[in-house]
Amino acid sequence: MKNQILPLGEETFKVMGFSDEQIIFSSKRHDTFEALLASSQKPGLLESLKTIPVNAIQEISYNEKDGSFTIKYSIYGKNKKDTVVLSDKGLRESVVAEIATFRKLNKAVSEESKTRPLILNLLGGALIIVFTIGFRWMAINAQHGEHYVATGRKRGIGQLLANTVEAIGPTWITIIGVLGLALMVYITYKRYNNPASEIKYS
Repeated sequence: MKNQILPLGEETFKVMGFSDEQIIFSSKRHDTFEALLASSQKPGLLESLKTIPVNAIQEISYNEKDGSFTIKYSIYGKNKKDTVVLSDKGLRESVVAEIATFRKLNKAVSEESKTRPLILNLLGGALIIVFTIGFRWMAINAQHGEHYVATGRKRGIGQLLANTVEAIGPTWITIIGVLGLALMVYITYKRYNNPASEIKYS
């Protein structure tokens, strides 16, 4: 993985690359690590860059169920933390392990707290209920001739969603909502009984 370009699955930065001395992130797409390295020394027009010295890294960690990893580091006495999302999530383990090797960090594996995923999934279930009620209300109003008209910057997407909801109707909205809630309850139950592993290099 060293001295290669790794595409990122996030909005701010498009690619990353690392050597045994530094990790470089760029908002522009580069084809080679050499080009990324040159850009880090002289950024291109409208290019955002971030560089993390390997010797500043204190910890790298991730949850096996998530698609990201977190780097904690200290520069000029200030502790910082960045979350990285690779486009190819299958590379995460090897990328993290290789960077940790440069810093001579030790690996530790523990079981995640059951509280965090439980709260997140319950929040997801609550959102499903809220959206189901809202969309059902919109569909019922449409049956009575009251059609929703979207406004604002994203009115095109909003109007498309409203038209879809009205076309589906309140009955199918309810069915989809119940199925979505049942799926969320199942996922919550499964993860609660089979907590993910937390991997930490420190």
